[in-house]
Amino acid sequence: MRFSDMENARVAILGMGREGQAVWRQLRRWFPGKSLTFFAETEIDAGLLQMLDPAIDHYCIGPLDLGGLETFDILVRSAGISPYRSELSKLRSSGPKFTSASNLWFAENPDAKTICISGTMGKSTTAALTHHLLTQAGIKTCLSGNIGRPMLDCANEDTEWWVIELSSYQISDLEAEPDIVVLLNLSDEHVDWHGGAERYRSDKLKLAGLAGDGCVIANFADKQLVEGLAQYSNVTWFNKEGAWRAREHGVIGSTGPYIPAVATLPGEHNMQNLAAALSVVDKLDLKINDLDEALSTFAGLPHRLQLIGEKDGIRYVNDSISTTPVSVAAALQTFGNEGVVLLLGGMDRGLDWSGFSTDLAGRTPYAIITLPDNGPKIFDKLKRAGVEPEGGLHQSARLKDAVELAQKLVPAKGCILLSPGAPSFPYFRDFEDRGNQFKNIAGIEKSASSAH
Repeated sequence: MRFSDMENARVAILGMGREGQAVWRQLRRWFPGKSLTFFAETEIDAGLLQMLDPAIDHYCIGPLDLGGLETFDILVRSAGISPYRSELSKLRSSGPKFTSASNLWFAENPDAKTICISGTMGKSTTAALTHHLLTQAGIKTCLSGNIGRPMLDCANEDTEWWVIELSSYQISDLEAEPDIVVLLNLSDEHVDWHGGAERYRSDKLKLAGLAGDGCVIANFADKQLVEGLAQYSNVTWFNKEGAWRAREHGVIGSTGPYIPAVATLPGEHNMQNLAAALSVVDKLDLKINDLDEALSTFAGLPHRLQLIGEKDGIRYVNDSISTTPVSVAAALQTFGNEGVVLLLGGMDRGLDWSGFSTDLAGRTPYAIITLPDNGPKIFDKLKRAGVEPEGGLHQSARLKDAVELAQKLVPAKGCILLSPGAPSFPYFRDFEDRGNQFKNIAGIEKSASSAH
C-alpha cells in the first residue's frame, strides 16, 4: 500500500508516538485537507496538539475501541501497537486494511538500497557503527528506523545506502525486500507484545526470509540463530573461523589483523557489534584506509553504557536503553561488580529473571536497588537465588528515591549504574527521558563523551 492509495479512504493512525506523527506529517503533505483520526492510549505530546487542526485532525485517547476502529477503511499501525491484540485480530477479518509506517516507507522507496539490522541486544550500536563505517568509506548513508529519525521523515534524494534498525515490533508484519539483513542475537524479549516467546523468535527470524536473494549476516556464536537460520543458504556468518570474530578487547579479521577496542565500545558484547558492522563493510567490498582512525571517531550512543559524569569521586553510568536481563548482564560484565550499585527494573513484560538471578549469585554487585513495576518480582527472584550484595538488596518506588539511596550506599570511588533491563513505561516518556532524569537527579551537569 502507498500513500496514493489513501486518497479516498477513511484513515486512522494507531499511536501518536514518533512513527504515528511521521505518518501524519506525510499524509498532510499528500492530502492537506483530508480528515484524519489518531487513536492514542496515553496522553498526547503537547507540541503535537498545538500543530493539529481541530477542523480535520481528530483524536481519541484511551483503550482502543473496536467499534470506533471498524468505521475506517485503513488503519496505520505504529510500532508500539501489537497486531496480535485481540481487538486488532478481530478487525483483520472484518474489513479495514492494515499497514504501518515501515511498510509505507518501503512501498514508497522500492529501489532504495537497504541494510536492515535487528537482534535482541546491540542493534542500535551496530546500526550506528555500520552507518559510521560506511560514511568513513565515502558512502552517502542515512541512519533511520528504530534509531534516529523515522524513515518517513528522512529525505532520500542522494542516499546510496540506508542503514535501518528494526525492532521486532516493526518486523512482525513487515513487507519489504532488504538487500542486506543483519541478525545479532536472539533471546526472549517483548514476550507480552508478541503473545509468547516462540512468536517473538519467529517474528525476528522473519527478517531473514524477507531478504530473498539478498544477503543475511548473522552471529555464529548465537545458538538460536544457528538453529533458526539452518534452512537459509544466503547466510554470511561472523564470529566464525575465517570471518570477523569478537574478542574481549578487540576483533580479529578474516585475514588475521587485530583491531583493538576503542573507549566508546566497551565490553565484549560491543566487539560482537563491531564484528557485525565490519562484516557489512566486507560484504559491500568497501575500503577504509585507516580503520583504527575511523573507529576512534565513533562517538558511541547516549544512554548505552554512557559515563555521564563523576561527582564526589563516584561515577554515574547511564544504560537506560537496556531493556532485557541479557543487556544488564553485559553492562555488569563491562563495568564489573566491585563498588557498583545497580538500579534495576521497569515495565513488566513477563520475562523470566530466574536465569539472570542465578548467574548473578556468583558475581554480585556491591548493592542492588529495584524499581517498579517489575522490581518486586526481580527482588523476589534475587532473594530466592541467594543473591546477597554486601551493600544490600533494596526496593524503591521512584527513580529519585533509588538514586538518593544509591548515593548513600555507594562506596568511595564506586559507580552508580542505571541498567534497568526493562522498558521505561509508564513512568517515563521513553528510555531517553529515563536516562535524562537519572542524570538530573544525580546532579551531573556535563555529560562525558564515552563509557570509560
